[in-house]
Amino acid sequence: MSRKSAHFIFSLLLLFSLLLPLVGTAPTRAHASAGAVVDPALKTALATATGPLEVIVTFQGSKAPGDAELSLLRGLGITQGLTMRSLPIAGVLANAAQVDALAARPEVRSLWLNTPLSYDNFDARALTGVDRIRRDATLTLRNGGLPVGGQGITVLVNDSGAEGLHADLAPNIIQNTSGATNLHGLVNVVPVTYVEGVPHTDIAGGHGTHVAGIVAGTGAKSGGKYEGVAPGAKLVVYGSGAGLLLLDTIGGFDYALTNQFRYGIRVVTNSWGATGDKTDFNPDHPTNVATKLLTDRNIVVVFSAGNSGPNAGTITGNFKKAPWVITVAAGDKNRQLASFSSRGTKDKDRPTLTAPGVDIISTRAVLGAPLGATSDVGVEPAYLPYYTSLSGTSMAAPHVAGIVALMLDANPKLTPAQVKQILQDTATLMPGYESWEVGAGYADAYKAVQRAFGMTVTDVPNNLDIVSTPTPTPTPTSTPVSTGGTQVIVSVIDSAVNPYHEFFNAGGEPYQSAAPSSVTPALLAALGVDSNHILKLTRTGNFSA
Repeated sequence: MSRKSAHFIFSLLLLFSLLLPLVGTAPTRAHASAGAVVDPALKTALATATGPLEVIVTFQGSKAPGDAELSLLRGLGITQGLTMRSLPIAGVLANAAQVDALAARPEVRSLWLNTPLSYDNFDARALTGVDRIRRDATLTLRNGGLPVGGQGITVLVNDSGAEGLHADLAPNIIQNTSGATNLHGLVNVVPVTYVEGVPHTDIAGGHGTHVAGIVAGTGAKSGGKYEGVAPGAKLVVYGSGAGLLLLDTIGGFDYALTNQFRYGIRVVTNSWGATGDKTDFNPDHPTNVATKLLTDRNIVVVFSAGNSGPNAGTITGNFKKAPWVITVAAGDKNRQLASFSSRGTKDKDRPTLTAPGVDIISTRAVLGAPLGATSDVGVEPAYLPYYTSLSGTSMAAPHVAGIVALMLDANPKLTPAQVKQILQDTATLMPGYESWEVGAGYADAYKAVQRAFGMTVTDVPNNLDIVSTPTPTPTPTSTPVSTGGTQVIVSVIDSAVNPYHEFFNAGGEPYQSAAPSSVTPALLAALGVDSNHILKLTRTGNFSA
């Protein structure tokens, strides 16, 4: 099968342990016997609160809250809240006594205050070598005759939303979703819900629309001049609106994990942060729990470093210091570090690398930045209705997310750790700066894609083992799928109509089935899969439960 089908969906799954060893300075534990971690900001807020607060409860393990967790919450008198569909996290309204009771429970991992967050390209493409990738005939030939543009890769934009009807975005947005995480509007503890298929989710500010265009805008309204980094990639947008809280972003991660196979999500880009959070990395923070689980499921997570520079120790969020995420500083078009870009701390933490983030021209939301604002600087007058110019690490992160899509287009078997390492190894050094300021240096998309093509994956994780990728034929041949392990998953995706089918073990646990398993034409027919559509069969064996 051609790897470059427009409907290519790379299915994968790996259920590893969610937890990492504790590093850095963590919040104190309210009850040493139970071990639940309580956010210091939550403690402070509870000391003066006159009513319930919005609290994020992270449970032990890696599964979404079930009946036992719901019974625990309701038994404590918690009657307003929502539970994630894939992450072991719930958002609730709770008072001080209820928080203390939850902290004493061994099944509770941490308790966090639902704090406010903030949202932290023609020239940019040339700076990082993206345009050179387009022109390189050798790379095109190695890519099956198609330019490396992110084909077959889906990026989830976890942001304010996007104008799905913009001509630059409409062809690539395959789902535009509006998050719904308002705890005060609930009358019970219920599963989180989303509103899908919304034409325009970016109704205030235009931040997410601009970010989406940097990743995968087609440049249709500018004759390709303001094309995004990976115009061949698909986009799933999770919109949280202009007012952003921690639980909103958790909802975006949960949506990515829940719909990973439905849309083939391989990358999540995040251009937001907590300006008041300059603390050390804490693995019990709900965002770190979420991004670790996404990474274990082979989804690359990209963050903006923040706009709180130029001083040291200004990265906006301990979750941007997680060793498995990619954190991006902002540079200008002279390959110098932007003064506003958040810095790390010498010998302690740092951004991963630097990418263009000053005066970046990308898609404008109709209800976003007004014409005539300073954000119009540099945009050709004829293009003002469709494009705007913004600066920030918010623009640098989606640039790198687009580069990651290009790398995965070149080599879909790359893991998040390999992607991060390649980006660092191929970055251009920035003389006059230290690594705690700029990371490994300025992103070089051309070298990164070259390295991705040239990497020989010698120890491919089981969750990336492609058993068969048949081309569309009227009658597919028998495709046996088996391993010597005892735990196996087989996913069958019909990319033309979106449903997917997963095998389960006898106990009903998802993502596992007893080996050996076999996929045959008869089984495909029984599953209702049309053999005229692209199929992607993958399996995971011998993984840790």
